[in-house]
Amino acid sequence: MDVQDYEYYEARAKDVKLENITSSQHNADILARIRDDDPDFTKLCVTDDFYFNRRSDYRPDEGDDLGWLGYFIGRSKQLEELYIEYFPDNLNIDEFGGGLGHNRSIQTLCISIDLGEGFKSLVPFLRNNTSLSALIFDFENSIELQCARNIAL
Repeated sequence: MDVQDYEYYEARAKDVKLENITSSQHNADILARIRDDDPDFTKLCVTDDFYFNRRSDYRPDEGDDLGWLGYFIGRSKQLEELYIEYFPDNLNIDEFGGGLGHNRSIQTLCISIDLGEGFKSLVPFLRNNTSLSALIFDFENSIELQCARNIAL
């Protein structure tokens, strides 16, 4: 799949049908809540099937799940907490990071996976979000050296 930039999503956002851009109705419902700035939806967890039972869990599975999620998070004014517990290997996190970089409402970011080189895609968010007050790394196992270097940069 080609990597899309923020302008790609911006140009299509008005006409997109959420059920056509995600891998599940549950994910489409979450995108709608983020897109509509639902004041009761302030926490999001990107996770896998094991935890996929909370209303705030989003499971990227196929297609452009991460790209659209990043885009809508980037535009959100309500989302305050983001937990990243899972990214599938076959999806490009650069699209996600490109959208996330536009967000200014997230106050807590918790990363529980080794993003490796993918951590670089989060740099614009970390540099530009002045609301961020907690950056948490919750690794059960040690992270790879390259991911640690990317975090330090």
